[in-house]
Amino acid sequence: MAPTKISRRDMLKALGLASAGAALAACGTTPTVPTTSATQAPVAAGEAPAPTTAPAAADAGKKYKILHWAQGPEPTDPNAVLEAGQTRRVAYQLIADQYMKEHPDVEIEWYRFPAGSNVQEWLLARMTAQDAPDIYWANTEDLWPHINKNWALDFTEYMNMPNPYVSGNTAWKDQFQDVAIFSQTGPDGKLYGVNMDGAGVLIVYNQQAFTEAGIESVPKTWTEFIDAQKKLQAKGYIPFGANLNPDTCCYPHWAMAHLYNQLTYNTILTIDDDKNQVITAKEVAQHAQKGDALDWDAYLKVAHLLKEWSQFFPVGYEGTTDYRQLFRQGKVAMYMEGNWAISEFQSSPTPFEINWTAFPVITKDIWPQSTENVVRIQGAWGGMQYHVPGYLKEKEPDKIPIIMDWLMFSSKPENVTNCLKETSMVSLTKGAEAVPELAPFNQPYDRAVPYQSWQTLSSSGLQAEYKLWQAYLPSSMSDQEFIDKAKKDFDAEVQKVLEANPDWKV
Repeated sequence: MAPTKISRRDMLKALGLASAGAALAACGTTPTVPTTSATQAPVAAGEAPAPTTAPAAADAGKKYKILHWAQGPEPTDPNAVLEAGQTRRVAYQLIADQYMKEHPDVEIEWYRFPAGSNVQEWLLARMTAQDAPDIYWANTEDLWPHINKNWALDFTEYMNMPNPYVSGNTAWKDQFQDVAIFSQTGPDGKLYGVNMDGAGVLIVYNQQAFTEAGIESVPKTWTEFIDAQKKLQAKGYIPFGANLNPDTCCYPHWAMAHLYNQLTYNTILTIDDDKNQVITAKEVAQHAQKGDALDWDAYLKVAHLLKEWSQFFPVGYEGTTDYRQLFRQGKVAMYMEGNWAISEFQSSPTPFEINWTAFPVITKDIWPQSTENVVRIQGAWGGMQYHVPGYLKEKEPDKIPIIMDWLMFSSKPENVTNCLKETSMVSLTKGAEAVPELAPFNQPYDRAVPYQSWQTLSSSGLQAEYKLWQAYLPSSMSDQEFIDKAKKDFDAEVQKVLEANPDWKV
């Protein structure tokens, strides 16, 4: 079916705006991608009535430059020299080129995030100086403690408007799976961004190593998991890749997420006050004050399981061991990895066959309260998770409609699909298709973990928890010493969050 031309004025009227120029609207049907078992009904708190007044209009004839930090799908710098096996990412540039051709008054420029920078420190500096990119990437758990500081613009009004680039769409938010909307719903019930893709975490393993070690079936339970690592170790392999470096993603809090959520499967959602299957910083902070977050018995059991597991880690795991490189060298047999690595394995294959498996189940003989359910880190931590600085509402209000129009164009299912081909991320946009190699990440599971780690509170909370594991795992620290230190450090992080958000005090 041929695309239908509409005027940009008509398109912007659909947004409640006014401007001039020509645009191209998408046409055709948008098939719906089935949601995972972790997807729930939409959150009432995220709902808002359709706007009754139009947002500030863009100035007719004015030229606009949008500085966009695109993160995962960011086009490769044309001046970059690629390493062997690397391929250039071009999809988002082609999308931007098409948009700029149809909107000659708009220029899309890519912001190159400073290499080696800490996202939280970068956010703090950029929001303080009010010189952040017009569109930036961030996981929302890093934003929630700072919403009252105007770090992120409220998208609710725009999310309730139709996306003129998607045929039949009556509300932009309807384009996205529920988990994408949950992820952007702040403690105040407002939507603070758009989330077009997501991520999952599984264990990737060397099939050749498993065969040599006589592991005939992939371990499903914790006991089988430990036994498999003993066999791998006996064959000269480093059974599992891990390190405790807080600057390296992401062993400690991924391990914590899988283990803690299994041990507290029946109780963890009692602190999910808004019933959206996601534990927020506000909920953790408020329930910590009430005394029912965290479950310290379960937390101690996590520590015991990590201690048992650590005998199979590389030498020097307390620091910066590069276990991913050791895996590629055939020395490490398995490690936890995100689906985004699929594109790397495709462009630079390992010299051995790889496979993927879910995190093992903790059985009742290990933890009597266990429900023996499969949990998974699977959610809205994608590369196309975009926010806009809140201060633009006062500083450059006329730019906001243009930014939203560009993001709506970006979120056309065919555009998201083209980006996903390069990033290997999970689609959270209905009608957008992920690469076939993501099939293992679409296997059934019982629950996507609603809580990962102290990172839920803040980035400093994550740093504090990493230091806790660094102190405990390689040492002879007693259980009482561990729990005392954990409670003290956790309480200190809660107090930091409450100082920044006094309205969260109960």
